Amino acid sequence: MKRACIVVLVGACTGPQHPAEPRPDVRAEVRDAENAERARRHDLARAKYEHAIAVARDPESIGFARGRFGETLLTWGEYREGTQQLEASVAAYPNDPAPWHDLGLVREKDGNLQGAVDAFEHAQKLAPTDWRPRTSLAELRWNLAARCFRDPPPHERCAALVEATKAEYRAMLELSLPDRLRAKVQWAIQQLDLPYAGLRPEVVGQPAS
Repeated sequence: MKRACIVVLVGACTGPQHPAEPRPDVRAEVRDAENAERARRHDLARAKYEHAIAVARDPESIGFARGRFGETLLTWGEYREGTQQLEASVAAYPNDPAPWHDLGLVREKDGNLQGAVDAFEHAQKLAPTDWRPRTSLAELRWNLAARCFRDPPPHERCAALVEATKAEYRAMLELSLPDRLRAKVQWAIQQLDLPYAGLRPEVVGQPAS
């Protein structure tokens, strides 16, 4: 199930366009790779991505080629190599929010929650008007708060996690959101205002009223 979820998330949450232009030949190779992928010609797509990486010389082109290849590898279920490509992408060119966002998804799946927070925060700062990185960050923060409440009491330390989560969702309301997402964000804020961040009483060891 986790594997299916990460594929869906990466496919659905690709970040904004690369903020700096890669070389035209690198962009053309990546475009050919994407066309081959849409045609389900995976071997050709892989060869095109690898050639794009081989001819990339400047940081923007290296980051672009490796980031797009890494994203594709994740959708193929090749998480180890995909993660390596994403790490290489942000190392070469750290100003593209898309690979940072994808790294956050992978790190969260792998249980590296602080690493996921760091990656989502990078993506959010680079794309402050894009709701997708902030959504991922808000959901992760909520999961961290829920995990805190599931731990044995005292739960005072959980309040800061809840407030951080609410801050993310409130900031989202300042963005241009699809109507359905805006409604979900408003619902999330209402839930977080409830005791124990809206978790069921039995989850946190409290008697049901």
